[in-house]
Amino acid sequence: MKRLLLLLFLVIPIASLFSFNCALMITGEIGGNPIYEMMAKGAKEAAEEGDFNLKIVEGGYNPAKWEPTLISLAATGQYDVVVTFTEGMPESVEKAADMFPNQKFILIDGIAGKRENVFSLGFHDEQMAYLAGAFGALITRGELAHANDAKKIALVAGDIYPAMTDRMKPAYEKAARDIDPETEVLFTVAGSWSDPTKGRDIAAALFSQGVDVIYSIAGGTSVGVINEAKKQGKYCIGVDSNIISFAPDTILACTLKNADMTIKQVLLKASNGTLEYGKAERWGVTEEAIGFTFDDPNYKQNVPSAIQERMREIFEQIKNGTIKIL
Repeated sequence: MKRLLLLLFLVIPIASLFSFNCALMITGEIGGNPIYEMMAKGAKEAAEEGDFNLKIVEGGYNPAKWEPTLISLAATGQYDVVVTFTEGMPESVEKAADMFPNQKFILIDGIAGKRENVFSLGFHDEQMAYLAGAFGALITRGELAHANDAKKIALVAGDIYPAMTDRMKPAYEKAARDIDPETEVLFTVAGSWSDPTKGRDIAAALFSQGVDVIYSIAGGTSVGVINEAKKQGKYCIGVDSNIISFAPDTILACTLKNADMTIKQVLLKASNGTLEYGKAERWGVTEEAIGFTFDDPNYKQNVPSAIQERMREIFEQIKNGTIKIL
């Protein structure tokens, strides 16, 4: 009996050496944030399906704490891979990867500089923005009750970052003008991802200038944008997840980032040893990582059928490469 117990004590540590351990650092807090909830959901599904250990760490809403948290996770040496995401983290991932060259890192929704111990996966954010710009231009010149004659739409950003200035803003503007060259696009930066009051004030100012559709990519600040649009009877386009049900007469459509599916696929590859570190990829419509709320019942009810058909055409044209965005 003593020999059996001794054997068990020896086997358990050896077995643990061969288990896969993953740490996911959320750049914020999961509760109430759709994109964070999707990331956590996809990671948990991967851990269950791939039978590996997953630790989720919430970094909080102070960006100054994200890099130290990432580095501290790597410093423990307990994880086969440390995962994080967003366009704000590439430099932090690069720094951590240089400090711990034997530690594997995964960056989702952002592209880090080439490192042999880093895999990066970015989204084709320009495809999302193009879909939103086309939809906004169709709505502002369309037949809906609250669309005015000004042909003005807007994009509200939480902050300035490369994906916004280099891909999303240009794609949004291009799409609007591809639909109608007379469409005017206004662009505003909130300077905060968590200030609904600022979002409300920005929306009010844009509506006073004749804007009737806003695409808001500003996290919690977007709540204020949506509330003001609801108050004034204007329209919004949601981003990342389907939030139409929160204000179905105001949020007419959403561009979708299928983050749960994406992180699940990446983590399953990491756990079974088939993920190629040292590489960077971008996924979009073709990989089903980017979508649109075509099947939402409120979208089907509130958006004119002609606009729905046109959006389907545009989506397929992006998918088959007929539309060149950038």
